[in-house]
Amino acid sequence: MTDPESYLSGIARAFPAVSCVVTDPAGRVLLVRCFNREPWGCPGGVIDPGETPEQAAERELAEETGLRLRAGRLLHLAWAVGDASDLPNMPGVQFYLDLGTVPLPHPPLRLQPDEIRDAAWVAPADIPAYMGSLRVSRLRAALDARASGEVRVLSATRRELAADAAGFVPRMSDR
Repeated sequence: MTDPESYLSGIARAFPAVSCVVTDPAGRVLLVRCFNREPWGCPGGVIDPGETPEQAAERELAEETGLRLRAGRLLHLAWAVGDASDLPNMPGVQFYLDLGTVPLPHPPLRLQPDEIRDAAWVAPADIPAYMGSLRVSRLRAALDARASGEVRVLSATRRELAADAAGFVPRMSDR
């Protein structure tokens, strides 16, 4: 029988992260364009030690956009399959959390200058112009969960995620 410490030391660790789903009354989704990841996505980032996913979502949204909203329910869970051979290939879990609807006119955004390049309010039909199809399916699952209440788990390998980002062709204004 294996002792608990030996058993636990052999379990793969996963990077935990959050994505903040924020919309306006017209149904447009807040997307940000970061310097350190795919061209566009929901505000969010890594969950720090000692934080809950909800705390991380509130912190990341405030840091990246200046918006201070309360995290609501879990909308979607994304799993990145990794073999843990090195840091870029670690498994990952991303919590898509509902941070609500902001009124019109949109409150002014204060973008984090060293991380966020741009922000946009995007109609759901236009989301494919901002990210690859795999990431589109994740965001659509989160938006669908707002209406249906059904939380889904979508999994992809690190290789599939890399191919999705590499295969994405940005809008003309992003080049």
